Amino acid sequence: MNVTVSEQPRILSGVEAELQPAAPKRRIAPFEKRWVWVLLASDVAMFALATYLAAEIVSGGTLQFKSNASVVVSLVAFGMLWIALFERLGLYRRTFAMSMRDELYCSIGALALGALPQLILFTLVPSVKSSRLILILSIVLASVTVGIGRATIYAIRKKLATIHPHRVAVVGNAHRVDEVLKALNLSQHSKLLRLEVAEIEHTLGELSLGEPQAFDQVPWLRQARAWGCHSLLLTEMLPSHILPHLLALTRRENIDVAFAPPRLLTQGYDVTLRVDGQQALIVPRQLKVCHAVSRRTKRALDLVVASIGLVFVSPIMLAAAIAIAREKSGPIFFRQARVGINGMVFEVIKFRTMVVNAEAHTGPVWARADDNRKTKLGSFLRRTSIDELPQLFNVLRGEMSIVGPRPERPVFVEQFRKRLPRYDERHLVRPGITGWSQIHMKRVLDVSDVSEKLSQDLFYIENWSWFMDVSIIIKTAFEVLFQRAG
Repeated sequence: MNVTVSEQPRILSGVEAELQPAAPKRRIAPFEKRWVWVLLASDVAMFALATYLAAEIVSGGTLQFKSNASVVVSLVAFGMLWIALFERLGLYRRTFAMSMRDELYCSIGALALGALPQLILFTLVPSVKSSRLILILSIVLASVTVGIGRATIYAIRKKLATIHPHRVAVVGNAHRVDEVLKALNLSQHSKLLRLEVAEIEHTLGELSLGEPQAFDQVPWLRQARAWGCHSLLLTEMLPSHILPHLLALTRRENIDVAFAPPRLLTQGYDVTLRVDGQQALIVPRQLKVCHAVSRRTKRALDLVVASIGLVFVSPIMLAAAIAIAREKSGPIFFRQARVGINGMVFEVIKFRTMVVNAEAHTGPVWARADDNRKTKLGSFLRRTSIDELPQLFNVLRGEMSIVGPRPERPVFVEQFRKRLPRYDERHLVRPGITGWSQIHMKRVLDVSDVSEKLSQDLFYIENWSWFMDVSIIIKTAFEVLFQRAG
């Protein structure tokens, strides 16, 4: 039996790496039970602090809780509703945050989603008398208090993860272990134990795994326990009569067991396990973002955000249009064919940032940060993302979404789909003005970044939720305001 201990799965190099989809730089980080209680306690305390401060500020520091029972009821209702909302959004199950700052954005996103329902509730239920000013101020203060609380816990969890990394052992024949390690998307702090076993079932033989000495009699089990394994991944199924004994054995050692068959990879679909009689059925299901209800709710969010956005940015768009016209570099708007949902081609609308007929002598060219075809004003428009604002009209027309993978030109789509087998899965949803890959990667990418960008886009599609969209929109707004460009 060969044993290898490593920090990360095998990394491909050279041309082989360019031809393979990159592993996502992001993973869903589920919370352990103890951290759920820590987060809950922190959120309750921070909500209470925010509502108390809001009430004190509105009352001018004269709030008397004993004589204002209705205010107390309102503040309690306020906190309970927020906690319930956080639970429904999954904020006590997992996190998508990649940094302490992301935790702040996530908190603001959750608070933004819950503000309107609470305003409606306090209007329809007169017995819950709460000043709308207190509610609004509480939301602002909670964005800070809850965000700071969660960011602090994020930092503590990250520090503890480096001190006590999660240890994962993968057991199977060499080829299968290779395939699993390439597909896994573990935390960067995780440690991996590679246990190469030609035939797992043969190593178990006729042992009674309920016996205490069984760990010592099976080499790979003994090695996993000695190494301090937390999770044990098997690349092949075991006989049904052995599994109950194995689970009883590993449970006593606090080791989780899972099967990781290399052929069963999630690609543009979900899988669930269903039992019919004694037969376990692996059932593939369409991704949530592709459901009819999800498409309608996402479309509704697009229409609301695009309409409100146009109202606020119309002065900026007017100023940009006048500036482009005065520069006399060509038409104000630039239209270009892009590939949208289900592979349909549409024309994206942008403010012109390049000279007219920029590709007349070169043909389609991949955009670069130091592109000398940009006009003087165009450099500013790109750096501030103002050139993207006309795409709000593409959103209203139903060709784009506020959040989604960036639409690519047909000529490049043809090239990328030949290199990257899953590239067409980006077209399961409408392309977006902003998206998961946009907020976690630089804006102007090299061709070598396409593989990583695809993995980020697929992560978004596979894990989509309303909350994810709202968080991305909020983070985009903050990043644009603070001039994050690349």
